Amino acid sequence: MNRGRLARRLVQMAFLVLFVVLLRAAKWSPEHVGPVSVFLRSDPLAALVTVLSGLHWASAGQVLWVVVPGLVVLGLTALFGRFYCGWICPLGTCIDLFGAAVVRPVKRRDSRWGRLPWLKYCLLAAVLLSALLGAQTAWLLDPIPLTTRTFATVFHPALLQVQNWLAMHSSGPAAALSSRLGLQIVVDRGFALAWPVAAVFALVLGLSFISRRYWCRNLCPLGALLGFAGRWGMWRRVVSEDCLHCKRCVADCKMGAIPEDRPDHTITSECILCYNCLSCPRPGLSRIGISGDSRGHDRAVAASRRRILGAAGAGLAYGLLARTGLASGRQSDGGYHRLLIRPPGAIVRDSSGHVARMMTEAELRSQCIRCGLCMKACVTGVLQPAVFEGGLDGFYTPVVNASVGWCEQNCDICGSVCPTGALRPFTVEEKSHIQIARAQIDQHTCLSWQTGDEYQLCLVCSEVCSYHAVANVDTDGSGQLRPVVCPNTCVGCGICEFNCPAGPPEAPSAAIRIYRLDSFDASERGPRRRQRLRLGGNR
Repeated sequence: MNRGRLARRLVQMAFLVLFVVLLRAAKWSPEHVGPVSVFLRSDPLAALVTVLSGLHWASAGQVLWVVVPGLVVLGLTALFGRFYCGWICPLGTCIDLFGAAVVRPVKRRDSRWGRLPWLKYCLLAAVLLSALLGAQTAWLLDPIPLTTRTFATVFHPALLQVQNWLAMHSSGPAAALSSRLGLQIVVDRGFALAWPVAAVFALVLGLSFISRRYWCRNLCPLGALLGFAGRWGMWRRVVSEDCLHCKRCVADCKMGAIPEDRPDHTITSECILCYNCLSCPRPGLSRIGISGDSRGHDRAVAASRRRILGAAGAGLAYGLLARTGLASGRQSDGGYHRLLIRPPGAIVRDSSGHVARMMTEAELRSQCIRCGLCMKACVTGVLQPAVFEGGLDGFYTPVVNASVGWCEQNCDICGSVCPTGALRPFTVEEKSHIQIARAQIDQHTCLSWQTGDEYQLCLVCSEVCSYHAVANVDTDGSGQLRPVVCPNTCVGCGICEFNCPAGPPEAPSAAIRIYRLDSFDASERGPRRRQRLRLGGNR
């Protein structure tokens, strides 16, 4: 019995369960938020790229806060080898489960097209070089943000839908299960780009049909970083000189770390210490443990200098595109999209600890790893991934979308769960002074701004405003009250837009909307149209 492999599988499942539990706990509550971002913060690649691309750090303490957990993992990897990929990584565990349940019953042999280990080192070089120019590109390939993003914006909303379906049944097995579990109907929230995120995750799993752990072998930049750091690790595979060369270990190795022509050797940068190779016909010929013997270990990385330089050049080219504005989403007037509104955690403090200003776009983008944790934790679902608002470089960064929800006055969760400092902690008291946007009323579509017979008294925006930033004013002395935004009081939370019942029939939209501050004066107003009431206050 291969006890090492059994132990590894148990540890893998334990860490996957811990990952899901922590992700589930990432939500707003009056109590202190626990270490929900521990997996993201212990990701060495995310820490390294965030520091390299970070354009603003108020103190060395902030840098250490981001870097230290990742450095601990990197140090342990240098000491013991690439154990993280085989024992801890949640994406690696998902790939193993998919391979065992779906791939193995129909396909057992690896394709020769699955042997491209040099590719992940090229991707790592491109990611690091683009980071030096302030462009965050690791988010697309880094397995920890990728898995977090998928579980947070795809699987969790799907589970909420299942919960609501069970809770709505009043009879039958579904009702019995719902009663036993104590399920209640909850707000069903969805996220933009959920289908593309699910497709990427499915592609990562589906690559296992080419070879076992294809992603980890050939595409994972975190695996490349850990493989490079763990080449000299002391926890290694040791093979006796009496090896039979039966090549059973070659067939069992899921990473291609054992050369077919030299089964008594190990490519240490590829070995994830999974213990599969110990299923040897003659027990005792090979083992995995602490050893200082360097014989039979190949520590070279499978990437030529030419390929690394080419990938580095590609990373620099993208970094220049992002830095010069060609991929930043800037409009012809030099500003950004009117609806590119950032969360209240996008703040910068001065040396005394007070909120000094909002982050620039370059600062937020360089530190955001697009993990989706802030979106999952948001109590109303107002945080959504950016699609076209921020251009290519701002893709999937968090934006405030008031057509989905509003920024709750008593919520400070987004700054608490962010693992990299792209969103920073703030208090509820400070929130009333953090202006993320400003509301504007379109007088052509607002019901209360009509005249004559078309006038309808509607003061919903002033009634729901948490900050009393909308006043009801008799603007023309006719006795008709009309809402007016107080610009110095409005923080742009979006609750007025979310609850506005009025909009043009052919293109439903709230008559009061929030806009990015630097594009407020450039806002356009639509033509005068006949109005209608929307049934219900909420959309």
